Amino acid sequence: MITVNHLHKSFGDHDVLVDINEHIAPGEKVVIIGPSGSGKSTFLRCMNLLEQPTSGQIIFDGVDITQKGVNINQIRQQMGMVFQHFNLFPHLTIMQNLTIAPTELKLLNKEQANEEALRLLNLVNLAEKADTYPGQLSGGQKQRIAIVRSLMMKPKMMLFDEPTSALDPEMVGEVLGVMKDLAKDGMTMAVVTHEMGFAREVATRVLFMDEGTIMEQGTPEQIFDDPQNERTKEFLSKVL
Repeated sequence: MITVNHLHKSFGDHDVLVDINEHIAPGEKVVIIGPSGSGKSTFLRCMNLLEQPTSGQIIFDGVDITQKGVNINQIRQQMGMVFQHFNLFPHLTIMQNLTIAPTELKLLNKEQANEEALRLLNLVNLAEKADTYPGQLSGGQKQRIAIVRSLMMKPKMMLFDEPTSALDPEMVGEVLGVMKDLAKDGMTMAVVTHEMGFAREVATRVLFMDEGTIMEQGTPEQIFDDPQNERTKEFLSKVL
């Protein structure tokens, strides 16, 4: 699904990512953990060129998206992204928020878009909110709507950048529940999160990052129960 070759990202003199090589296969759920400032979010944002790599190659679904002339907006339609903050249009209803992109891009006509939006709203138990505005929703509800908005584009892969870090603790579970359902349905996912329980339960593979490199990776059992790298052990001793 996505292959990263010799990815390097620097801001001025500061190296944020150093020679990262990684492959995520279709259907994998890769959870990226590590301390703040380790490069996790930058790595995720380089996958769909929201951050422009300093050097290296990113191949998504057979296309080298770092090549000149690639229509990155077309690629991004196939890579849903959910951020810490929901970025919903405050002046549009939930239904309008969900249908505006697929109808503007002519992926669906209005009737199809409304039908698909209602189907997805039912899946996240928010169908009754279709005609309300984002300001009338809780943080957890907004984040579930943000996930549905990405799903409206029928993506091949979903990227989640700390999707629960801006939420009150009691709202975290409802968003993670939607993500778990997506994982069960076979969606390819790359998730940056501090939710270690989610990583243990859902990940097919866990990457531990620090200082701009992937220091260790393996199954959740390998990483959480028997980490080999001293830095991984130190990090997990503080968060588990």
